[in-house]
Amino acid sequence: MKKNILEVVDLEYTYRNPAGDQKVLKGINAKFEPGKMYAIVGESGSGKTTFLSLLSALDKIQDGDIQYGGKSIREIGSSEFRLKYVNIVFQSYNLIKYMTARENVQVAIDFDERKVDPDKYLKQVGLTEEEGGRLIGKLSGGQQQRVAIARAIASNSPIIVADEPTGNLDEDTEEKIIDIFRELAHEQKKIVIIVTHSKRVAEHADKVLHLRRGKLD
Repeated sequence: MKKNILEVVDLEYTYRNPAGDQKVLKGINAKFEPGKMYAIVGESGSGKTTFLSLLSALDKIQDGDIQYGGKSIREIGSSEFRLKYVNIVFQSYNLIKYMTARENVQVAIDFDERKVDPDKYLKQVGLTEEEGGRLIGKLSGGQQQRVAIARAIASNSPIIVADEPTGNLDEDTEEKIIDIFRELAHEQKKIVIIVTHSKRVAEHADKVLHLRRGKLD
């Protein structure tokens, strides 16, 4: 039964450049199930961000396949997959600069035409109503990171992938964000995949996957 399972099959990826090709992913196989939080760990340059980009259909698959519900994301289409099935917490935040924090979260809500107060999600990540009304450029890096997380949890997507989501946060806020991701997995039955260097995040994950020299353990 592959319903709602995200499956990686013999996935390979090579960066091509004049100085010589570099294979960063080598025959990766993995299954990600609803209701679980996964942590992907590994040294810098091990291919973690590339793997995350492929899982979220930001990069095109070269060799192998990624399937959701038994259907290749090639068949679903990259744009369709990102729109309907996956929400991404970027390391660089990717927030809309001319909008307030609240408006950035509202964008995710509007995609599903729901009537939900965006302040609910901002409060979950520890931001006040006053901070929610500030333009993105008026917020600190840690606050912007929390807005990016709030935007992701406000979406209705069954898959959430996050690249170092707690990197700029203090320990107390990191603990709160970990609890939110675990709740999204365990209670809302989402697939939550986090690339992280944080031991705390890895300790709280249901499953830890180690990426070493392009292979996943």
